[in-house]
Amino acid sequence: MSLVQQTIEVGAPLHTVYEQICAFENYPRFMTGVEQVVPIGSDRTHWVMDLDGKRREFDAQITELSLDERVSWATTEGPRLSETITLRPVGETRTQVVAQLDADIAFLMPGDRHGQETLTRRLKDDLVTLKSLVEGRALTGASSKQLSGRVGTNPASPASVAQRIKRRSPEPHPGAGWGTSAGSRSGTAPMGGRTDGRDAWGDGMINEEGRGSALDM
Repeated sequence: MSLVQQTIEVGAPLHTVYEQICAFENYPRFMTGVEQVVPIGSDRTHWVMDLDGKRREFDAQITELSLDERVSWATTEGPRLSETITLRPVGETRTQVVAQLDADIAFLMPGDRHGQETLTRRLKDDLVTLKSLVEGRALTGASSKQLSGRVGTNPASPASVAQRIKRRSPEPHPGAGWGTSAGSRSGTAPMGGRTDGRDAWGDGMINEEGRGSALDM
C-alpha cells in the first residue's frame, strides 16, 4: 500500500465544497480511472473503474461523513483502496481541500514502474479538476440535483444526505453541482487542468513525519 497526499484551495464556501464531496455519483467527473459510482445503501457504494483498458468493479464502505469537515471511504472487497478528504475554511469564500489516498499500486497502475510518483501526480490532477468544477458551478449557481438528475432517488445515499443538509442550512450557499463541460469520455473530466497560481499545494509522498501530521488532521 502507498499513501499519498495533496492539498489545494478552492474558491468556494466550505459547505458548497462539502456537498460536492458527499455526492459520490460525481466522482467520475474528477477522479482518474473512475467510470461510475452508484450508492447501494446508506453507507455503501459500488465502483466501476477503467484501469489500462480493463474494467474493474468493487464495493466501498463510507466510513465517515462529518458535516463540513471530512469524507472517508474504503473498499470492502478486492483491492485495498481508501481515501479521506478533509476540508478547512479559508475565510468565507475559500476552502482548503486535503486528500489522502491509500492505494494498492499494483491494482491501480499495473505495470507502472513509477507507481508512487504516478499516483501522486494523478491525485494532484484530480484536485485541480475538482477545483475547476466546484468554482465553475459556484459562479453559475447550479444545484447538484440539476447536474446529476439522480440525486434524491435513494433517500439514504450520500448524495441525498448532502441534499438534506443543504435544506437544513439557515442561509443559502452559492452554487452546488458539477460542471457539464468537464469532458467527453463518459462524462469524465479531463485531468491536469490549469490553475491560476493561487493554489496552495502539499505535494508528494508522505514520509514518517508527514504521515503523523496527516493523521492528526
